[in-house]
Amino acid sequence: MKPPIFSKLPRLRVKRSLSQPAILALLLALAVPLVASANPLGDVLQAALDHPAVRSRQAQLQAADQDASAATARYFGRGNLLLDQTSYEGKHVVGYFYPGQPTPAILDDNISRVGISYSLPIDLFGVIAASREKAQGNRDAQDLLARQEQLLRLNQAASALTRKQALQLQTQALQTQRERVEASVARIHQEVDLGRTAGVDLALAESDLARLQAEEARLQGQLGDTRADLRDASGQDPEVGTQIVATPAWQDVEPEQTLAVRIAQARLLSLQASSREANRNLLPALSLGADVFSNHGGSGDMTTRAIALRLTIPLEVGSFKRANADAARAVAAEEDVAASRQTARRQWQSLHSAYNSAQADAQALDKEVRYRTEVVTVEEKKWELGAQTLENLLRQRRDLLDAQYRLADARFRSLNAWSQAQVLAGTEVTQYIATLNPQKP
Repeated sequence: MKPPIFSKLPRLRVKRSLSQPAILALLLALAVPLVASANPLGDVLQAALDHPAVRSRQAQLQAADQDASAATARYFGRGNLLLDQTSYEGKHVVGYFYPGQPTPAILDDNISRVGISYSLPIDLFGVIAASREKAQGNRDAQDLLARQEQLLRLNQAASALTRKQALQLQTQALQTQRERVEASVARIHQEVDLGRTAGVDLALAESDLARLQAEEARLQGQLGDTRADLRDASGQDPEVGTQIVATPAWQDVEPEQTLAVRIAQARLLSLQASSREANRNLLPALSLGADVFSNHGGSGDMTTRAIALRLTIPLEVGSFKRANADAARAVAAEEDVAASRQTARRQWQSLHSAYNSAQADAQALDKEVRYRTEVVTVEEKKWELGAQTLENLLRQRRDLLDAQYRLADARFRSLNAWSQAQVLAGTEVTQYIATLNPQKP
């Protein structure tokens, strides 16, 4: 039995002269980097929720909440405070004049008034109720849009992080392959100098090395793009390590429950309520009014009070046109719901197929990588003994590298398909994070 790897490490001797505060400071300095990088996936996901686009959606949701409150407040009516100072060319009555006044009317050409008026609507035909439904429908749509934006940023961050990990795993496999080829090139150089090997083997090995160098440059370019995408989603670019992010199990969702369909349905309810509000605004409106004014002028003050029941009948042609337009928009929204339902069904089936395919590829490629690793080990020993050609050895190495590439890509594709499905399903944000990044008790 081999001794553990830690037994080969040099021992760290601490002098007894170090004080306890100094030792504690040293331990904290060593522990801080470990804590900072302990959970890069969780840190990135939490940072993605602070994206400016997420904050913008949250602000729009707050505005929609205020619109809903304002629509409800219409039941309480509205009041006006009046401060009025008027100069006339001739004498005017201070206050209201009515037949049969017990005293003569007071006249003056400078009159000031201070008062308050209040109008309380009587929602006889449900205009305010329709306005509330419209505002609530818009608020529900904004709430779902805010969740969609959060899930989109979580998906972007998770996909970028796992893609970065896949590219780094591919880079590590490529680096191992390059070191093997470089060692082969160095050995063939020596054998060519000694006249034991033909120059064609050296050209073959050097061409394979050049191909690996070009592939390394391509991977570095892709890694740079992925890091930029990760910083855009979360503002961070942490080290991901070698711990593979496990892909959660698939959970089916009915098309009616997908986020896109629910957003379309909320918009439909809002537009239908808007159409009802426009139609009901064409009917007579009833309100109860009251006002109190203190009138000053003519060397006398007069207080007037009034209570009124007001009936208004709209006669504007544009109101009828707007009602027709709102009705047409409601009909279009019904078609949008049907279209979003069909699109959601197609997208869900496509993501499920991609998930199953990637999972199957990952399981098969994991076995293939282990098998080809053993094959390359055997073929290298055979080549060193002269029982295998360099061309066959390089082919076996390329097959191993290709399997390692496809394994890393399959793992990324399966997790990416799962993540996109969560965006489509409208999974709760806390559930998304807890499922993708479970915390150990």
